[in-house]
Amino acid sequence: MTTPTPITTFEDILAAMENNPQLQAAMRHHILGQEFLQLPAIVRELQRTVADLAQLVREYIAATDVRLERLEADVAGLKTDVAGLKTDVAGLKTDVARLNGSDLERRARDNILNIAKDELGLTRGRILLARGRDTAQQLLDAIEAAEQQGLITEQQTDDVMVSDIIIRARRAADRQYVYGVFEVSRTIRANDIDRAHNRAGTLAVATKEAAIAAVIGERIHRSQQAQADRMGVLVLIPMMLMPTESDE
Repeated sequence: MTTPTPITTFEDILAAMENNPQLQAAMRHHILGQEFLQLPAIVRELQRTVADLAQLVREYIAATDVRLERLEADVAGLKTDVAGLKTDVAGLKTDVARLNGSDLERRARDNILNIAKDELGLTRGRILLARGRDTAQQLLDAIEAAEQQGLITEQQTDDVMVSDIIIRARRAADRQYVYGVFEVSRTIRANDIDRAHNRAGTLAVATKEAAIAAVIGERIHRSQQAQADRMGVLVLIPMMLMPTESDE
């Protein structure tokens, strides 16, 4: 029977543990304690938990990015819809303005002889040109003859033939027949005045008779009124054409 080697020094302890794994484990457990020995396992579990948490964060960020992209796309779509709505509203306003302007022209055409009588003292009037009506042969012949004689140009002919309204009537003051050239617009502007002035001048040259230039509307600014006065264009804002509450 082998007699155990007595252990008297620290070196003896190390030598004994080196040759005895069980003694190593017992000594390690005794010195470090159970909690310390479990630390590597705890660290590994913590690493796995951190890895899982990182994966969850990545998935959340990816999902959030998708939602943000969808939200941005929805906002962009909403902006497009709003822009389209604004365009539709602007188009509707334009259509309403055109409708109101067309209605004013219609009412002016329907009442032009009464307007000429009340505002200009012209009687026994006859409409020679107006949109929606046949142009009087009398006017066509006079214009064509003047162009052939070189009194007016082809461009002037084309221009006078797109006047809003042309009439011929007898002036009450001297019982002479004159032409009346009318341009119609809700708000009378500078180009309306220019057109009336130029077209009346062309007609006077072509027919060798007096031609009155006039603009008809619902309103006019001071600067345009001054322009009309300088150019000898009459500004007519007849009460019979003023909008009623139902027209507003």
